[in-house]
Amino acid sequence: MDIGSPQQRGTLAMLLLREGTTVTLDELISGLWGDEPPRSAVTTVRTYVYRLRRVLQQEGDDATSLESSGGGYVLHVPDGAVDINRFRAHTLRAAAATRHGDRRAAAAELRSALTLPDGRPLAGVQGPYAQGQRARLEQWIATAHLDLIEAEIHLGRHREILPDLTAMAAAHPLWEEVQALYMTALHGMGRTAEAMEHYRRSHRALVDELGIEPGAQLRAAMHHILAPAPTTVNAGPRRPRAGGSPRRRRPAWVSHRRLVR
Repeated sequence: MDIGSPQQRGTLAMLLLREGTTVTLDELISGLWGDEPPRSAVTTVRTYVYRLRRVLQQEGDDATSLESSGGGYVLHVPDGAVDINRFRAHTLRAAAATRHGDRRAAAAELRSALTLPDGRPLAGVQGPYAQGQRARLEQWIATAHLDLIEAEIHLGRHREILPDLTAMAAAHPLWEEVQALYMTALHGMGRTAEAMEHYRRSHRALVDELGIEPGAQLRAAMHHILAPAPTTVNAGPRRPRAGGSPRRRRPAWVSHRRLVR
């Protein structure tokens, strides 16, 4: 569909992203021009809406309508017509599968979600609103990518995801979640010494660049790596102490507290 100039595309983007709720004329003007709209802003936005309405009518889709509503406009589209809604549905199903411990189903849903983005979100759309939404959507996509990597790690697919994860770790040296997953993948492949060295490099980067110590995720990854591997010898159930329950064991990482801090 030829939906016109970049600002006309921006108008359509605002209407679509509001998902069937009214966007006021003032919101459209602010979203396109920010605090310095032209004097003709009201007339220009109304022209954009008129042209968009004509394009939609030419498509002959009765399920799509652009209507005036409460001093603004609302765009109604069929369910599933907007890729962001399909993306959300996949990620919600992935989250539910993760909660139920079904990492395989979660990974499948996340792969389906990540086939939807095609290039940069809102490519060619201008204005303050599009700029803010673009950052939000890029973050959403990146989060889904990390969730997929985490699911793949739980499935033991360290070798398959390591190339992408290596690139992400290099591109985002201060993103602790990425660094923690990278360390975990290295450790899962038996490259524990590299994982520990990467922790030390990440630690230095955080201190030098931000003046902070590693957060909970990065520390937890290090604790996991330092924890002793579970024994394969079945010594049978431990006998309870007299007068009570078995003695609680101290977490393995406690002995390494000085190292990781």
